[in-house]
Amino acid sequence: MKYPAKIYAKALMELMLEKDTKKQVAAFLDFLAKNGDMKKAGQVIFLAENLFYERTGKRKIIIETARRIEKKNLLKDFFQEGDMVKEKINPELIAGIKVMINNNKQLDFSLKNKLDNIFT
Repeated sequence: MKYPAKIYAKALMELMLEKDTKKQVAAFLDFLAKNGDMKKAGQVIFLAENLFYERTGKRKIIIETARRIEKKNLLKDFFQEGDMVKEKINPELIAGIKVMINNNKQLDFSLKNKLDNIFT
């Protein structure tokens, strides 16, 4: 790697804050390829995304459930304007809900988690 992933991530995050990002991000990816660092692109994007949410005060929220939620309006009060909310179905949870915020804070109210904690 010509530059550390954190340096690339900071540069990408700055580009994400600009208005015309498509061309700039494409140029950034070309730069990564030219430096032979495309194998670390996933790590760079992950770090840049975290820096972006930290800088803007927005949040990335992943809601994981065993089945699709029918009454989504029940959860809307927990989100702020500008939050990116993603739903993920994971049948292994059995029941309940698991919420991850900005890839680091986690609330796990799933039946699987409760059963795992009983036997550990």
